[in-house]
Amino acid sequence: MNIFSYLKDYLSADLVEAMASHINEDAGKTRQAAEVTALSVVAAFLKRSSTESGAKAMYKAIERENLYGNHLGPLSAQFRDRDQASQIIQKGSNLFSHLLPDKRSILIAMIASHARIRSSSATSVLGALSYLTLDILGKQVKDQNLDPVGLAMILRTQKDYLTKEADPELLDKVVTTLSIEDMERIGYVTPTEEAEAEVVSRTRSRPQTDNPYADLTENPTFPWKAIVGGVALLAVLGGGYYAWQHYGDTVQSAALQDTTATEEVALPTDSTARYPDTTQVATTPNATPVTTPAGESLAEKLTQHLNNPLSKAGKTFVFEGISFDPLTNELTPQSTPAMDGLVALMKKYPSLQLKFTGVTRQAANKKNAFKQANSIKAYLTRAGVDIVRLDVGSFLAADAGREDFVVVKIVQQ
Repeated sequence: MNIFSYLKDYLSADLVEAMASHINEDAGKTRQAAEVTALSVVAAFLKRSSTESGAKAMYKAIERENLYGNHLGPLSAQFRDRDQASQIIQKGSNLFSHLLPDKRSILIAMIASHARIRSSSATSVLGALSYLTLDILGKQVKDQNLDPVGLAMILRTQKDYLTKEADPELLDKVVTTLSIEDMERIGYVTPTEEAEAEVVSRTRSRPQTDNPYADLTENPTFPWKAIVGGVALLAVLGGGYYAWQHYGDTVQSAALQDTTATEEVALPTDSTARYPDTTQVATTPNATPVTTPAGESLAEKLTQHLNNPLSKAGKTFVFEGISFDPLTNELTPQSTPAMDGLVALMKKYPSLQLKFTGVTRQAANKKNAFKQANSIKAYLTRAGVDIVRLDVGSFLAADAGREDFVVVKIVQQ
């Protein structure tokens, strides 16, 4: 189903006129706002559903609000009633805020600027189109008996429609506003597809070279390559030991990029953020546990941040005091005090939304880093924290000074 095309067709003259009357704006400007909002909402939900946690959050929102196509027919009539229109707008605004809290304000500003309408009017249009889009998606869920992955796959197909049918300049503006780095690669990837991609990457052959001395280097009579390789290995090990002795107590990291997808990117080398190298993360069955020294817990650091009237969302913290089972990537019993403190904090601040990102400097360990972050989310949901307040991801930090750790980002406070 082409949701973007469906939305454009659904925006009849009668509905646009009713919306314009409700927000007290010109009908032409209202249509312009509604069309860019339709494009933005589809792209935003495509981005949100790119991760398993995001797809589940959308699925749960549809289920909670009973949005299964029940409101598609009478929407024009409902907008003629100010009370019903206000309820639709408010519900849609709340749903969008829950699903993409860090994109709402900047998207409203873009819509208002593009259509030359007031910010309050742009807010109403965004709420209405968010509600309508989720109702359309809910109908697909009901008719096709989809699970969260099925919903994510429906949204993944939308990127082809967007790139083919949307105005390129307008689509570029929306993509920039939503911080979508690569429109071609966005979308949910199943574990099977990811595994197949890894196999293809590993089996890709090296380019052939016309080296006249290949027979001397590839099949030598004396094991020069083994000797050189051994010397290089000793040099690397010696350098690593020296670095660990002199710099093992610090690690350089950087604030995570604003994205809900799990992308492989490197941390900047000029980062000034420093964290103690104390997080226990085992990546092999024989890893030796590292004891976390006494100090401020994550809950205490978050409390200080939230009690500061000048603080803003976007702040990141390293999650100290936790460790993971090397075989299952689940939290160990030693992590219970730190996790229980975080549970209490989440219940004390019901509007707080967090993202947990497993950071690793080894590409092969990226899946484990994601599973470790996901185990934190699972612990919190079992303790009664709403899943829509939690997000997870993994992050490849080539320049990190220690093996693996979890970073917590405040998405909304």
